[in-house]
This record gives sequence, C-alpha cells and structure tokens, in this order.
Amino acid sequence: MSLNLNGIIAALPTPYGYDGEVDHNKLRDNVQKWNQTDLLGFLALGSTGEFTHLTVDEKLAVIETVRSAMAPDKLLLAGTGELSTRQTIEMTRRAHDYGADGAVVVTPFYYKKVLFDEHHISHYERIADSAPIPVMIYMIPQFAGVTLMPETIAHLAGHPNIIGLKESSGDLSAMKDLFRELKTTDFNVMVGSPAILHEALETGCSGAVLAVGCLAPNAACAVRQAWQEGRYEDAKDLQSRLAKLARATAANGVGHLKAAMDLTGYYGFLSRSPLPNPTDEERKEIAEAIAESELFEKNEDGLWSEKSHHFVNEFAD
Repeated sequence: MSLNLNGIIAALPTPYGYDGEVDHNKLRDNVQKWNQTDLLGFLALGSTGEFTHLTVDEKLAVIETVRSAMAPDKLLLAGTGELSTRQTIEMTRRAHDYGADGAVVVTPFYYKKVLFDEHHISHYERIADSAPIPVMIYMIPQFAGVTLMPETIAHLAGHPNIIGLKESSGDLSAMKDLFRELKTTDFNVMVGSPAILHEALETGCSGAVLAVGCLAPNAACAVRQAWQEGRYEDAKDLQSRLAKLARATAANGVGHLKAAMDLTGYYGFLSRSPLPNPTDEERKEIAEAIAESELFEKNEDGLWSEKSHHFVNEFAD
C-alpha cells in the first residue's frame, strides 16, 4: 500500500464548545475552509489535535467528521498511537473503518526507560502487519521523549506497509543521517518543523505536516511551490515569515494556535485542561505576530484573512 505524501498536510486542532465537548459543526466548518487551499490533506488526532485528551469514541467521531467534510481530492491521516501494541492495532483498524487513509503512530512513550529500539521495531512491524491502511512512524521527542536511531527507521522502512516518517524533532542533522541510512526511495519523510522546511525539502523530504498549516496553509504550500520551481530566495523568505508566525503561535502550544485561528477566520477557542490557554497579553502578542508576518490582510469583518498563494510573487523581486 502507498499514499501520495508529496505536499503539505495541516495538523488539525480539535475544537471544543463552551461545554467542553468536541464541536463537530465547528470542525466541519474549518475543514471546508481548508478545502479551498492547496493543502495535500489533513492529520487528525496528532499532537495539535490533543489526541491524548480524547476518548476512543471521541477520536473516531473526529475522524468521521473530517472525512465527511473534506474534499474528495484531499488525504486524511489519523493519529492511532496508543500505549500498547494491541490497542494501537485496534485503533488503526477502527480509524480505517471511519475513513482514514493512513495511520500516524507515535513512538511508545510511557515505559521509555525499558523500551529499546528492538522493542520499537517489533511494535511497528506488528502494527503494520495488521493494519488495513499504510502506517507512518511519528517521532516527536520533545513530547514523547523517544528518539529512534536512523538505523532503526531505515530497518522499518523496509516493511511494505510502513510508508513514511513524520519527523518533528526539528533536528536537520539527524534527518540528514537518516537519509544516508535509507536504502529505499519508497519511504517518505515529512518534516514537522516550519523553521527547516526549505532545508528539509533540499535534504529529501517529500513534504511537511505542520500545525501552522492550519493558520497559514497558503504560505506553507507556497514555500514548497517556490522550492520546486527553483525560486529558493522566495522559499527562504516565506519560510522565515512562516517560522516566525509559528514561534508565536503553534510552538507555544495548542491554546496559542487556537487563539490565532480565532483571529484569522477559523474556530479555535480553548484547549482541554491541563493545557494552558493564552493570557490577554499573550493574545495581543499573537495578533501582533499575525500582522507583522505580512501573510494576512484585514477583511471587512475586522479579522485577518490569509493572502492568496500567489502572494509568493510579491517577494520575487
């Protein structure tokens, strides 16, 4: 099994209403707006989606809602990683039943002191053997506290149903080490950090999965487009703007990203406890970062709207 992973995928936040329950109408509205962009697709139930704060039933309902709202030409990845191999296998099967095209499986993180690379290999291979959809490894050491060796990832890349890696460490040097180890061209590496997007593409990544892609999908896609067209200075300039925006929003937690979404025509609202939400002063700083990025323009409703993906040409001179 394979998937087209050549592009930008937005890591979706999970919206909640005033009662703290998942607001499926707002999620549907957000997805329908993202449908109008050049995004390759969506990742539901990643770190940005607060997967650790959702019950299994809530997770499946989120997948179902995104699938029902998304355009038919978009791709739907779902985070299916649980604390045990058995649970992850079951969640991956059910995610498929509810419409996911691929599974993104976080490295097991609770018993990290007694889990070594041979255990992770067994874990991922058992999941991939049973999964009805392609599997991606999800490595985010800043949250999970686990880093797989390049040799381990290269070994897993040989499995026919393990098709890629979401690499969110932000470590470009480690990424280059990985590409030196890979023996197959059928394995896709997608970067999770906008600050190194251009460099990651140059290294060999097929694309990116970005939280800030929810906020500025046109800019994220335009970085990759400019790089593909050989307009490297444009790509670097846009990346700089995107990375600065990400540092003020997505990098500070889901609550900051959601606050930025509320200012840019999407629904963000609050995160689930114990995740923090920004203070009034931090919200002012988020608004300033949106304005200073020059990726948005004020609309008649007083909200910021992202400029068209053609704005990359503004920096071509």
